[in-house]
Amino acid sequence: MNAQEMIGLCQTSNPGFAQLWADICIEGERKDKDWVAALRAQGVKAAHPNDGWVDREKNELHFCYPQFNDGAGIGDIVVLGWPSDLPGKTKFVRLTGCRKVGFIGDMLKWQFEYV
Repeated sequence: MNAQEMIGLCQTSNPGFAQLWADICIEGERKDKDWVAALRAQGVKAAHPNDGWVDREKNELHFCYPQFNDGAGIGDIVVLGWPSDLPGKTKFVRLTGCRKVGFIGDMLKWQFEYV
């Protein structure tokens, strides 16, 4: 959801609150874009939340809803985390393999190692 869609969720008769909400949404979107730009400048090929789609026991990831994916493949660096993560919580990983799984279609699970 982008900032304009988030702003549209605010329904209030308080114009001061509505403006504050709009400012927060716009600033959040700017920070997210800056984070992605900084990662791309470092050569990172994709970023995905470090959530339930990351299997930390098997070191596998399914790109369910990446923040960005510039065609990540085996050997590429990917970031697991969120733009709002505290320093040290974001994890850099290198993709080492890929396998198809699932009952319907071809869901890809990417193996990784921490770098």
